[in-house]
Amino acid sequence: MYLTREEERILKGDEGEARARALEVIVKVGEALGAPRLQPIVHAHVSGVSYNNIGEPGRRLIEDLASMGARFSVPTTVNPVGFDLESPQASDLVAVPREVEEGQRAITAALLRMGAALTLTCTPYYIPSVRSLRPGDSVAWGESNAVVYANSVLGLRTNREGGPVALMAAIAGRTYYYGMHTPEGRLPRVAYRLEAPDGYRLDYARAAALGELLARLHRSEGPPMLMAPIDAERFKELGAAVGAEGDIAMVFVPGLTPERPPERLEAVETLDYREVEDELESKRLDDVDIVYIGCPHASHEEIEELARLLSRLRPRPHRPGLLITTSRLEESRVSAEAMKVLREYGAVILRDTCLVVSSLRSRGLRVATYSYKALFYLSRRGLKVGLESMEDLAMRLGERR
Repeated sequence: MYLTREEERILKGDEGEARARALEVIVKVGEALGAPRLQPIVHAHVSGVSYNNIGEPGRRLIEDLASMGARFSVPTTVNPVGFDLESPQASDLVAVPREVEEGQRAITAALLRMGAALTLTCTPYYIPSVRSLRPGDSVAWGESNAVVYANSVLGLRTNREGGPVALMAAIAGRTYYYGMHTPEGRLPRVAYRLEAPDGYRLDYARAAALGELLARLHRSEGPPMLMAPIDAERFKELGAAVGAEGDIAMVFVPGLTPERPPERLEAVETLDYREVEDELESKRLDDVDIVYIGCPHASHEEIEELARLLSRLRPRPHRPGLLITTSRLEESRVSAEAMKVLREYGAVILRDTCLVVSSLRSRGLRVATYSYKALFYLSRRGLKVGLESMEDLAMRLGERR
């Protein structure tokens, strides 16, 4: 691999042992993949920071780096942790033993010492400073839904990094020049056209189901191109489904992706909307204990939309619980009127965390959501999870006046 003089100096330890070790990891990963050189980055997003996932080994790694003097070379945001740091006992669903709380707080303290912004969200693309990055900028992100959104909607360039690699890239200020950082790696070869009647709307749930189907169908090199009417907000659920079900890092959507579409495609395949509807119907549950929104973290737009639906109803006497996970930034953007409606329905709002990276008290819960990502991961943790539209979720909670 070609290294610049500055990179050689870093590797020799001229800028400290921690940065040398971090760059060594990036170089070895790049060499294993055949990358010709390194790529400077302007931002990093570190995943794999929940104590429930990484335990003591992960804690020791991050604390050792901080003690060694490691500092992030670029602005760095952080994924959700194992519980709401300000209200650890806010939900009966989430267990927070003392050792988990101590370990988690040690991890976040070490990340803060290294210079991280403790955003604690899997949706860094809602953060204003991230939104101000320019299409074509290279970043190193380690959260699958965020990677797909970054490449597809923001036009940023990032591979799907594992948490440790994103951590090392943040310290080194570089990643390997490969895959999504290269023009050829971002070039779609196969397109998928959604055939649907006029007026067919891709809501959150349909977008999630379409993402699952797309991930299962696409086996070609390069990202898939999707020809379907979808906006950036609903795309979040499609990207999260693609990221959970497969290894795709980008979905090229003409009119949404800020890049020039290819002049020629190898193939154009058809996706029938009835496949999307059948997929949703097959995943519906009869009875549920919890309605869950916020995997990926809910935007203020999502929360406001749910509140509007619920405001037209009255709370059912015997209704499932309502759980919302979001970032503190997005919660702060929700109107007082919407929060009042949610309180009437007994909503529990958790920040800093989500059910996927927390320790659950019960393994037999029945959960309804419009997130395929939540379905994918929570069903593997012993929960029964159904997929349905936001409108249907609202009707589980309320009834017509």
